[in-house]
Amino acid sequence: MPALRKLLTSPTVALLVIRLGGAGAGFLSQLVLARLLAPQDLGLFFAATSLAVVASTVVAFGYPEIAPRFIARYQERARPARLAAFISRAHRDTAVLGFGFVLLIFAGAMLWPGSRMAERISFGIAALGVPVLAYFAINSGIALALRAFFLSYGPETFLRPVLFLVVLAGLAFWGVAPVIWIVVAIFFGLNAILAAAQYILLRPRLAREGECAVADADRRLVSRWRREGAPQIAVAIYTLLFADLAILFSALVLDQAALAAFGIALKLALLVGFGVQVAHQVMLPDLADAHAARRLSGARETLRAAAFFPLAFTLAALVVTIVFGDWILALFHPDFDRAHAVLVVLVSCQVLRAIAGPAAQLLMVSGAQGFSAGLCLASAGVLAVGNIVFVPVWGLMGAGLAVLAAWIFWLAVAAFGLHRLTGMRCDLLALMRAEPQPTGLERHS
Repeated sequence: MPALRKLLTSPTVALLVIRLGGAGAGFLSQLVLARLLAPQDLGLFFAATSLAVVASTVVAFGYPEIAPRFIARYQERARPARLAAFISRAHRDTAVLGFGFVLLIFAGAMLWPGSRMAERISFGIAALGVPVLAYFAINSGIALALRAFFLSYGPETFLRPVLFLVVLAGLAFWGVAPVIWIVVAIFFGLNAILAAAQYILLRPRLAREGECAVADADRRLVSRWRREGAPQIAVAIYTLLFADLAILFSALVLDQAALAAFGIALKLALLVGFGVQVAHQVMLPDLADAHAARRLSGARETLRAAAFFPLAFTLAALVVTIVFGDWILALFHPDFDRAHAVLVVLVSCQVLRAIAGPAAQLLMVSGAQGFSAGLCLASAGVLAVGNIVFVPVWGLMGAGLAVLAAWIFWLAVAAFGLHRLTGMRCDLLALMRAEPQPTGLERHS
């Protein structure tokens, strides 16, 4: 199949290898971490880091997502002053929001009733990590726009999990049993070092791009950047940071030992989902070109490759999970095999995602950013309500059912919205039909 051949021989394969290598190192890190920490402390680590990651995405205010578009535009139009102003404003807004979130999370950590000292210290460190992670994400977006691909993907996607794995493996090798707040400090310390190194390497490029430019912008431009960046917050949190969001909501209703088991099961399931995400993302250039040419129905073969390959992969993973899931979970901790049924439910979500096809990506290609942001917010609401309703009744399985409900809602509404806005379907049932589909994109573009 030509589209599948293109997937395997794409020039982006090097970047995919980086991402896959980082995902593999992250998986091994969780395995070593589960061996180093008690389940209760592992749950605390998940809660603290997930809070910081989600908060940092809010603090970044969508600038990482809109940076490639605006920076490319200002470069093409030879407007270095606007380019420098955009970068300056992104860093300035992040500093202000970051300071506010540091105070808010730190105060909550110190004043939360009944919290242990280890919890207070861990969440206090996480609070300090929020602006670090936000700057990390923004500078990665800027590096991507400047085509400094390794600076964009290398430090955060590959080096961070690899170095964290090396440190954890060293602790395990020497038989060191660290207290939880030290592990949290190591994680955020590595982020701070890599973020600083990334900025130092990126800074000369920024100086050339913004040379002789006044790094300021009028209110109209600032308002536009913020208006277009804000909706990207919800999209980024729900689509890229789903594990952190789900762990954060579950942390409010699950005890920390159960949260650790749920977190491991969720991360394993999303490791399967990562294959689906990669297949869909690699198809985006073809879909964008087809949309620009007003021939999105001509991308039918591309869509088939984006559906059939992930489906085979996720079905195989589901079979492995059903047969060996309890053994896989027990590798992390003997008590985690109780999450076997939850793991089966979570991997089933990825099968549904493969069947539904890249509807969310097509919505973004078609320019439905507002609809996508609203859908992500609503889906996050379903996830939160699901935890409140299901966990008190079914415990650990309730957290898995909350994720299932959120995924079904997101996939179903995305498919409905795509068909309503464009006249197009990309689910497996539609792609199995031989006749081409008329699309609203071709009728109305």
